[in-house]
Amino acid sequence: MELDEEKGVEEARSEPNLSKAPSDPRTVQRVDTDYLRPLKEAMISLKLELITTEARAVRAEQRVEVITQEADELDEIVVRELDD
Repeated sequence: MELDEEKGVEEARSEPNLSKAPSDPRTVQRVDTDYLRPLKEAMISLKLELITTEARAVRAEQRVEVITQEADELDEIVVRELDD
């Protein structure tokens, strides 16, 4: 049980106390940069999602163009058949 208590004390000492301003500026930098990695990862994820969404939109637009072209061609065929 003493080991668990000592471990808890060591862990508590190693974690920065955010409620007090640290006297060492390096501590502030370390604490600030702890938040940067998850933010960068989230930003990368959002950029990839945007690229994927844009690619899907382009493909959808291309499909609409193809479908419109095919519909126009069918329309011409039907008009020709009705005229004959």
